Amino acid sequence: MNYNRTLFFIITFILLSSIPFAHAARGVEIKSKDDLNHKSGKLGSYKALVIGINNYQDKNIPALKTAVNDARELSNLLKTKYGFEVTLLLDRQATKKAIYQKLRNMAANSTPDESVLIYYAGHGELDRVLNDGWWVPVDASAGDSETYLDNTVVQKVMKSMKARHVLLISDSCYSGTLFGEARSLPPLIDDRYYLNLYNEKSRWGMTSGNKTPVSDSGSAGHSIFAYQLIKALKKNEKPYITTQEIYTKIASIIANNSEQQPLCSPIRGTGDQGGGFVFVASTGPAAYASKSPSYKTESQPRQDSEELRQQQERLEKERQELERERQEIARMKEQEAQRKQLESERKKLAEERKQLAMARPPASTGNEIKRDGRFIAHENGTVLDTKTNLMWAASDNGKLINWSEAKSYCTNYRGGGYTNWRMPTMDELVGLYDNRVSYKPRGADYNVYLTNQIRLSGSEIWAAGTKQDWFIAKADMVGFGTHFGVQRYLVFQSDKHLALPVRNAK
Repeated sequence: MNYNRTLFFIITFILLSSIPFAHAARGVEIKSKDDLNHKSGKLGSYKALVIGINNYQDKNIPALKTAVNDARELSNLLKTKYGFEVTLLLDRQATKKAIYQKLRNMAANSTPDESVLIYYAGHGELDRVLNDGWWVPVDASAGDSETYLDNTVVQKVMKSMKARHVLLISDSCYSGTLFGEARSLPPLIDDRYYLNLYNEKSRWGMTSGNKTPVSDSGSAGHSIFAYQLIKALKKNEKPYITTQEIYTKIASIIANNSEQQPLCSPIRGTGDQGGGFVFVASTGPAAYASKSPSYKTESQPRQDSEELRQQQERLEKERQELERERQEIARMKEQEAQRKQLESERKKLAEERKQLAMARPPASTGNEIKRDGRFIAHENGTVLDTKTNLMWAASDNGKLINWSEAKSYCTNYRGGGYTNWRMPTMDELVGLYDNRVSYKPRGADYNVYLTNQIRLSGSEIWAAGTKQDWFIAKADMVGFGTHFGVQRYLVFQSDKHLALPVRNAK
């Protein structure tokens, strides 16, 4: 989808075989220049539909920078200086349904004396298969043409509208083949020139470019085309100005300062009868200029008009600032959501690292300090039994304690940096017994029979098994103090023996 800021709402008029435009009933003819003003009561009403879209609901459609500002400034100028009744649709107001309803109402309610202007600033799309075009309303989905507004709707509005004049202004790129033959300005522009243009029906279009992309930026927060268009209308000091005169003023400036080549001509096949859209000033110097055909009388703007302009500029700056703040808040919310997601992922990774640390020894475990048959002693105070793949503490707890204390000691033991130590079962303790080796615990007068890699301070070690025997709590205990064989005991849990932690190495 080509997201150049474009409007293709005239493209469907290339269908020359379509039904001819029905000639609307002819309105009141203006015979005197004195009647060509908004106070005469004979001039038809001027109406405009102005649409500007910067921020689309679908984030896949790039936001524009100047469309809303262009539309708002033009709307205000049309109302205050040229007596238009303006319907303004900006951003979220410009949905497909809203635009369609406004166009349909125009077609249904227009009168023969009206002059109607339609202005669109926003994304457009071209159907290169059917040579058709679409507007892209604010609620459109990127790449889904069913959510766009087909330009044939605008075509039907043009054909069915009873208005004397209809002007479509597009700050966009579209095909120049849609236009009919342009008419040059006469050598003398006088009152009769404006009267003739006004009295004959017209269907004109003006666009910022031909088939090339057009810029979304220019001067003072406007596109280069909109800036020159608004400037020409604002600085006009004559009581009347036509579309063709405006185009003559701005076309060369735009072409000399950009890659764009503006176009302005009647729209072919829409019923143009040689007339032209005449902007009639209603306030300010233009409304009270000299009645001489030359219109060279100079006058100064009224003070209240200048104050109003300054107020409007301040309001516009405030609107732009609010829009920037809204975008900044949206950006901060998005960053906060990303931060929370990263924090959640960080916690998940930390938990995975913890599980891995429990499942494998730390780096220091690999530093073997002694080997005795199947038993390997490490410098971190652990002994690995390669036969059973059990890892034992290199020594017991060092003092006599009851069974509950022994279980707590083993569970909370953190030798070697591991956290999954436990109390051994009776069979695991019995598996340590070896009557081929022995040593005397410090201060003892007896031997214990097991590898000397595990140093005991006594001969009796608590095991994990427990039972109730006639309501008396008893527990398993293993003794290593005889060479005739390992001793298994069931003793009171309140008795005092030693604790030796164990864990599964893998």
